[in-house]
Amino acid sequence: MSEIPVIATAADFMREGQARLAAGSPGPACIAFCQALDLEPRLAAAHYNLGAVLLMAGRAGDSLPGLMTAAMLQPGHAQITIALARSILENGERERAASLLAQACRALPENAALRAAAAQCPLAQDAPENLDGFVSRVSPEAGNARIAEATASFTAGRFDAAFAQASSLVWIAPQSMAVWTLLAEASRALGRGEYAEFCVRRALAITPSDAQAWALLARLVGAAEGRLPEAERIWVRVLELAPHNPDLIAEAAAFHDKSLDPAPMLALLEKAQADGVDFGNRPDLLDALARALLRAGRLDEARAMIRQSLDLPGEPDQIRSRQFTLGAIEDKRGRYHQAHAAFVAGNRLRETVWEDEGPCDHTMITRRIESLHRRLNAEIASGRSVVSDADAGPGNIAFLVGFPRSGTTLLDTILRSHSRVRIVEEQRVLGDALRRVVDGMSGDESNFTEDWLDRLEDSDPAALRASYLEQMAHHAGERLDENRVYIDKLPLNMNWAPMIHRILPRAVFILARRHPLDVAISNLVQDFKPNNAMLNMTSLARIDRLYDLSFSLWQDFETWRRPRVAHVSYEALVDDLEASVTPVMRKLGLEFEPAQARFFETARQRGRINTPSANQVTQALYTTSRERWRNYAFALEGEDSAALRAWADH
Repeated sequence: MSEIPVIATAADFMREGQARLAAGSPGPACIAFCQALDLEPRLAAAHYNLGAVLLMAGRAGDSLPGLMTAAMLQPGHAQITIALARSILENGERERAASLLAQACRALPENAALRAAAAQCPLAQDAPENLDGFVSRVSPEAGNARIAEATASFTAGRFDAAFAQASSLVWIAPQSMAVWTLLAEASRALGRGEYAEFCVRRALAITPSDAQAWALLARLVGAAEGRLPEAERIWVRVLELAPHNPDLIAEAAAFHDKSLDPAPMLALLEKAQADGVDFGNRPDLLDALARALLRAGRLDEARAMIRQSLDLPGEPDQIRSRQFTLGAIEDKRGRYHQAHAAFVAGNRLRETVWEDEGPCDHTMITRRIESLHRRLNAEIASGRSVVSDADAGPGNIAFLVGFPRSGTTLLDTILRSHSRVRIVEEQRVLGDALRRVVDGMSGDESNFTEDWLDRLEDSDPAALRASYLEQMAHHAGERLDENRVYIDKLPLNMNWAPMIHRILPRAVFILARRHPLDVAISNLVQDFKPNNAMLNMTSLARIDRLYDLSFSLWQDFETWRRPRVAHVSYEALVDDLEASVTPVMRKLGLEFEPAQARFFETARQRGRINTPSANQVTQALYTTSRERWRNYAFALEGEDSAALRAWADH
């Protein structure tokens, strides 16, 4: 097999983009053109190709930054001017398009293509006199005032207003880097990451040496699926431009902290220290260095760093992060009482910041589970299942569920190592599908109202099923293939099981189980991203209640409905992977493949896994996580863990 050539230059990426276009793959082509711009941010051909592809795809709004940049870099280029005029016209700005073409015709009177385009979009006799090409003439003072107004809207969190104001400013100050970075930030805040990237690339064409703009680009690219290596290269550029900026160093370290390989993060921070960056008054850098040293096994140094960090002042949420780092270090050192104290302190701060004084409500999910259980009990009491057609829907959909920290990420990695399995990991496929049929639920997936659940129950299962399959295809990035098995991995979907079974009666549930006390400790020590669901992991009492509610509902569901379920015990999986996984594969209509036993190779190839289990699943199976709860037995003896102990006995 010949080696795959290494793409190293902007020209290589341009050729790759053209080849992708010729093969009918405009999406990968656009990524290749963007990668060319990573290396040469003022490459006019890349900006033009990017804009032209988007324009041909009917995305005139997205095409505008690239085509405006190409015209800026190659003024007087007829083909670029015509494409830009078409983009402006399709954005609803006919007078601007006509003014641009009329101006270009005056500059290039002999160009037949320009004359033909201008004839199709003539300048009206009563055209606004303040237009200079597509640009609106305003005084510098008025322009600056409007930029200040848009910036104030963004700062105040009025992102829709900031986006609208910045969008109008591109006609007034099209070469203002401040306008384009503001538009990029507002787009990012509104969840329009791709358009934000196009805007920041125009900003970088205006000022290629701005480290903050490169950092914004790195964030955007890093959030896009499959582009982590590119983001890593951009962070290198950021630190070349600002090697001593502690804020950017901390952000780059946070990016590397999610990598499966700890070496880049440690190398980055140690280099910053060697370069004279002052860590002494930067608790975030000390915290990052402590985490890197922990992952490298240098525990004494890690503890010294985190103690130094905790001696410095900080906001409660910053101190929370440091407490979790301290807890992880003390746990590795075998000092379990000290570790427990640190985890308790960190969790209490998380409750204070995100619930007592913040937007989260951990009871939202527990109240929803109670409601779903009441509805199931009413169905059981009626003696009649709500599943009207047990053969409805495809048989190649599965749901990987279980209480968090029960081994779902390990199972995910083993299952995705199969040649015919496609896993959609930690995406709100179900929530998005339900919302598209029944409006009224938004935000955190655990948000709900009784009225919304009532209307959901009254909805046609076929409509819900069609919506789900559409969303699964979207998140999988492909049309659903009957020869493949699609697995929706979101652990707490176990609490939606009665609804899922009604929609997809032939779906397989893969239920991950692990010793309840191990599950409890593993959740207590994780510094989860705060949301309604994960705020249930901040104390043993909360974990105890959520676990009891979840498995009580599941037990009644499985007993009554008898869905297709494959049970997988974490402990049995560790003892004998093939014996545990083979029944699951057969339930899915597949056979075990040898590659599944080498799951850790699959994990390493992924580069990053966005769950707390990332480090574990890149190693062959080991047993050190079994009965970890015994290290914390002193904390598991009270009433706040009574249900967990009962489930353990059960």
